[in-house]
This record gives sequence, C-alpha cells and structure tokens, in this order.
Amino acid sequence: MAKYILAVTVLWHLIFGLPGAFAVNPSDIVRLKKAGVGDRLIREIISSQAISRALFSVDEVVEMKEADIGDEVIIAIIEQGSTTAPELDREDTADRALKRRIKRQEITLQMQKKEFDVLVEYLLRLITNPEVIKLVHEGKIASEDYAEIVKYLKQYARDEETIEYGDKGDIIIDIDKIHK
Repeated sequence: MAKYILAVTVLWHLIFGLPGAFAVNPSDIVRLKKAGVGDRLIREIISSQAISRALFSVDEVVEMKEADIGDEVIIAIIEQGSTTAPELDREDTADRALKRRIKRQEITLQMQKKEFDVLVEYLLRLITNPEVIKLVHEGKIASEDYAEIVKYLKQYARDEETIEYGDKGDIIIDIDKIHK
C-alpha cells in the first residue's frame, strides 16, 4: 500500500510539475502515511510546499496525528498559513527590490561619509596651514580674524548657518591690513 501511495505521489508530481515537491522526500511520505495521514493531506502538504516553507515539519504533522488532530484541521492550518505562488513571487520581488534600495542607500551613505571626511581633512589642513599661521604671526591676519575664519570653516563643514558673516554668508577679512 505504501509503495502504491509513493508511486502515485511521484507520478502526480511529475505530471503537474509542482515546485518544491521534493522538499518532502519518499521516506517522509511513508512516515506520514504510517502516522495515519490521509492522501488528501499529503497532497496538500506537497502542493502548498508547507514543509519547504517551514509552516511545520514532518515531525510536527506526525505529532499532530498522534494527538488525534484530524486531516481537515491540519489542512485548515496549511490554508491559513499558505500564500499562493504568485503572492510569494511578488513578496520575493519586493524583498529583492527593498534589499537593492537598502544597498544603494548604504553605498550612498558611505560615499557621503567619504566626501565629508575629505572635506574635514581639507578644512583641517586649511586651518593649520603654515602659511596661514605665518600670516597670523606676522600680524597680517589678526588672531581674532583667524578665529573667525576657523569658526566659519567649522560651521561650513557642519553645514550650519553662517548668517553672521555678511549678506551672502561669506566671511570678510582684509588680509592686506596689518594688525598690531
């Protein structure tokens, strides 16, 4: 009898070409049949891909049968937890699209961080430039003006408002005047 059920199940699978049917192997089908699972429930398990989609395992079906839970109840559980193949395809497509968007966002953030790091490095070099420091020491740039330059550059690097520096947000310093 078990050989007959196995042969019918395999033949049925080959005829209808159900994807994922091999998630339930022949020994699982024999175990299910020995546990008292009916043919309709076995077909439902195969067609819904309940095992491969982890709705439950073969052991759990056997355990339910040992607890005298009927085939119709288990079928109802499968139907509640099952989504159709087109729904699964749409979910998979949506998941892949979401993963691609997340990956693009991660790459964009990495690029923005690199750009920011380059800007910060450039501003630090500009602030600590020996030529600028020399101008401050020679009195060609007042230390107050240098402090304003540093403050302005730091605000610029943090993308903060620089409205206190004139109409256009530019800092105005006369490098030619000598402060004493």
